[in-house]
Amino acid sequence: MAKKKKSRTPNVPTSTTQTTSQKRSSKPVRARKKDRTTMYLLAAGAAIAIAVIALIVLQNRSQAQVSQPPAVSTVITEGLTDRNVKGSADAPVTVTVYSDFECPACKSFATGAEQSLDADYVNNGLVRLEYKHFPLPQHNPSATQGALAAECAADQGQFWPMHDYLFQEAGKAGTSTFTLSRLRSMSDALGLDTAEFSKCVSQSKYAQQVRDDIREGQQLGVNATPTIYVNGQKVDNSYSLIKAKIDEELAKQG
Repeated sequence: MAKKKKSRTPNVPTSTTQTTSQKRSSKPVRARKKDRTTMYLLAAGAAIAIAVIALIVLQNRSQAQVSQPPAVSTVITEGLTDRNVKGSADAPVTVTVYSDFECPACKSFATGAEQSLDADYVNNGLVRLEYKHFPLPQHNPSATQGALAAECAADQGQFWPMHDYLFQEAGKAGTSTFTLSRLRSMSDALGLDTAEFSKCVSQSKYAQQVRDDIREGQQLGVNATPTIYVNGQKVDNSYSLIKAKIDEELAKQG
């Protein structure tokens, strides 16, 4: 009778290694959460950086946007403008205006009474109109930048067109209206040599001229804008009163 063979259980060696999934699962939960948090933070940081760059680009574009120059309402006779003065050098009456390019009342004067002065007296050789800078502290830095821009435009024979343009744009961005980028755009629109104009403004070429005007005004007692003088006599900011004073001065001289 044959002997029954014993069944042998094969010796399967116990593996001492772990599978990849086992390795992953063995990583502490806290460490896995930390990795995910880091990834989220990096992604959020990248998104914020992109948003900031886009905002800067949009702001730079908006800072450079200006309206077209104003139409000239009163054409000054050729030869009657010289830097910040218009009218004949031999005019019997001189009207001096201390003004600020960010002052609302100055804007009203420039677009109203000043236009009437041009038509009624300046073009007739009866009045010589002088513009003096008096930027008020509460309107800076924009007011002073406007003053510098007007003087730099005067280097290219464009003081009065820039004067009108500055008053048109005044207040559109508060005390930051006349940034260099906006002034460059205005220079382009007026057909100036923008490279020369920008250099002049950025280097504050006429800062001393502006300071001198302010000091002169302070010595006269100017403390608000616009302040008007007719042949050295202060007159209230009203065209009817200014006109009456001019006519009085003209009558004195026959």
